[in-house]
Amino acid sequence: MFKIPRLTRSIFLDQFIYMQAVGVFIGLSFPHFLVWYGFAAEQVLNWHFYIVTQIAGQLVGLISFLLISMVIRPHLKLLSHKMQDIADGLHKKNLIDYSAKCNQDLCHIDVVSNDEIGVSAHAYNQLLSALIDSHETERVYSRFSKAMSENLEVSALADEAISLLIESTHIEAGAVLIMQNAQIEVVASKGILSADSLSDHDAIVRSINKGESTRILMPKNVQLDGVLTHFQPSEVFIEPIEFKGVHLGALVAATGAKMADNRTELVLQLFSRSIGLALNNALVHSKFQKLAAIDGLTNVYNRRFGMGRLKEDFSRILREQSPLSVAMIDIDHFKSVNDTYGHLVGDKAIVMIAKILKEVLREGDIVVRYGGEEFLMILYGASAASATPICERIRHQVKDTVLMEGSQRINLSVSIGVCSYPEVTVSDEMALIDKADQALYHAKQTGRDKVVEFGKMNA
Repeated sequence: MFKIPRLTRSIFLDQFIYMQAVGVFIGLSFPHFLVWYGFAAEQVLNWHFYIVTQIAGQLVGLISFLLISMVIRPHLKLLSHKMQDIADGLHKKNLIDYSAKCNQDLCHIDVVSNDEIGVSAHAYNQLLSALIDSHETERVYSRFSKAMSENLEVSALADEAISLLIESTHIEAGAVLIMQNAQIEVVASKGILSADSLSDHDAIVRSINKGESTRILMPKNVQLDGVLTHFQPSEVFIEPIEFKGVHLGALVAATGAKMADNRTELVLQLFSRSIGLALNNALVHSKFQKLAAIDGLTNVYNRRFGMGRLKEDFSRILREQSPLSVAMIDIDHFKSVNDTYGHLVGDKAIVMIAKILKEVLREGDIVVRYGGEEFLMILYGASAASATPICERIRHQVKDTVLMEGSQRINLSVSIGVCSYPEVTVSDEMALIDKADQALYHAKQTGRDKVVEFGKMNA
């Protein structure tokens, strides 16, 4: 393609020079054209007429330049300013704010023609959208990475991931499911009705077991078996969560009225690929936390964890003015069980008592292996009137349960000491335990197999 030589560093100045040159050419050639056309040479081939045609030629060139500048230059100027805005945004790393600022000074350019100017405006709009999407994705992923590095709790990590998805994409509901002890469990969900039922869906089970991504387009007026609520889903994504080839679970997400765009799909893929490492770390952390807090024999909390929990509960009841009861439980004649049947049978007896305690206690109460055959129960929110019946139920349950060792029947009983706040005024949690221990001692000294409440020992 032929290119006109450049004269200066300004395209518009070059245009002006060339148009003035065209005006000079027109001014010089126009008198000769008139002679050819039939005018008398002496009328047009004189210096007066040459001056007039030169002026006319220059005016035509100038007017043409001004018209082109007025028609084309504003569009080019707008495009150049906005391109400079993009460059400044990239340089200052604040392009992520442009989507919020678009209504003010950085919007898309209207495409008003189908020529090169229109093509340039359309290309600019595409570039701007791509950059904003890219930076928004970067911002969301940065927040997600921060959440992954700060959270070692599985549920908190999964909840943060779903919240970010809903906040920054077309996703309107989601859930994270993980494999725990060969069972699929929902650890976090938003916008889901009966989230626990997700673990039974064939598509989700298949995605987790095979590590396959699934995208389900939902026809109108078709519900997802009543699982999603608040809106009619357009499509459902099931993205497997893996770590080093191990299938950990799945990320389930659903769009509403708006179908997923490219950024939504990209963020979903980024999250599902990256969350595997974070979830694995959280699961390992949770496992070690549990090992550090759980007694290996009885699978109830150990003394270290229990004392920390009691201290927290005691501080809380002082603030909230709530009741709190503790109970000390001791297996009666445990030494004779060990001496007669051996320590393995003694361990079975301890495990049996621990199981009964866990079954009888209310939700929110905890049982602690305090030492040897002795257990501590922490009954938050329970007054003496509530705690004593619970302890009596435990005592009867133990007495009615027989430990079998071969053909031998071993009958067990427990003595329990109870102390309740605020019925008994104490300064700290250790004083509460001490008084419960005194009540336990009184129970053992007065015949065993009984529940004694501190403050009524002599009643």
